[in-house]
Amino acid sequence: MNSILVYHTISSPPEPLPGEIDISPEAFVRQLDWLKRWRAVVPLNETLTRTGRPRVAITFDDGFRDNLTVALPLLEKYSMPATVFVTAGFVDTADYLARTELSELSKHPLITIGAHGLWHSHLNLLSSDQVRHELVESRRLLEEITGRRVDLMAWPYGECDERLERLANESGYRASWSVWKGTNSPHSLWRVPLGRSDNLARFILKVSGVYALEAWRHRFMERRHQKATGNEIVNASQPLEI
Repeated sequence: MNSILVYHTISSPPEPLPGEIDISPEAFVRQLDWLKRWRAVVPLNETLTRTGRPRVAITFDDGFRDNLTVALPLLEKYSMPATVFVTAGFVDTADYLARTELSELSKHPLITIGAHGLWHSHLNLLSSDQVRHELVESRRLLEEITGRRVDLMAWPYGECDERLERLANESGYRASWSVWKGTNSPHSLWRVPLGRSDNLARFILKVSGVYALEAWRHRFMERRHQKATGNEIVNASQPLEI
């Protein structure tokens, strides 16, 4: 079973960021060290093909500047590839990558740039025309800055449904990742969120597939409840935690 890890910012703010998305450089090093010894870490696109051995891919959401200044040197030390899903509208704003930094990052052999929406909107609340604009414009801007094709995407807030998945396909994306929402199909592939509260033991459990099993259980219970009540499944903005 593949484990696609989700990071955001590698930093140590005095107070946790919303959603506790910050992970200290020291904790990140401990996690990379464990992965180096116990897992095969591969580029994200390699997880799209099936093999018999479990693989791990590293992803970052939003496009924080420390992905370049802090995370990249550590990834270089361990020779580990990563995909950075950039919110295009955040480029050149405080704490996020500047255009020149994004261009530099995109040229690194360990890094792949993907899209993360235009303004990190709750896409499931937008009309199809608005969603299409977010998906197409984010690609266009990132390709303009990097000079490279962008055809991988991560859903803001991990939110997706059948309509969004169809729009992602129509907008030219090869694959899209949620967190645990969707059916784990090519445009709702599941990832494992990591944050400040994930010590090494919890990290190992998540990488080892416990999170995915819990996601499957939660999804099954959710669908069973939907059938029993006749109600639509409601997309929550927070990922499933264990």
